[in-house]
Amino acid sequence: MEPVTGSWRSEPLPPGWAAIRYEIIARDPVCRWGLLPGEEGPCGQDSTDADHIGLASDHRPEALRGLCHPHHVARSAGQGRAVLAARRSLRFRPQERHPGWL
Repeated sequence: MEPVTGSWRSEPLPPGWAAIRYEIIARDPVCRWGLLPGEEGPCGQDSTDADHIGLASDHRPEALRGLCHPHHVARSAGQGRAVLAARRSLRFRPQERHPGWL
C-alpha cells in the first residue's frame, strides 16, 4: 500500500491510488458538492480531490466522487467532528439517581 503522509487517515489507501484519483477527477471535472443530503450545492469549481461517498475502505469508482479542495476539507472535518462527538458522548453517562429517591 502507498504510504499516507501528513494525514490522519484511519484506512490506508490502496496501491495505485494516484491512478484511481486521476480517473475520478477525469470523470468528475467539476466539484460534485451537493450530491449528498445536507450539502448545499452545486459548487462549480474544478475537482482536485477524490472523496469517498461511503466507507473509507470502498475504493470502487461508484463509491467515489470528485470534489474541490475546500469542500473535501470541509467534508473531512465534518466527519472528524462527528467521530469526536460520538467518542465524547461515551465518556459521560447520565448520573443515576439514588435508589432511596426513586
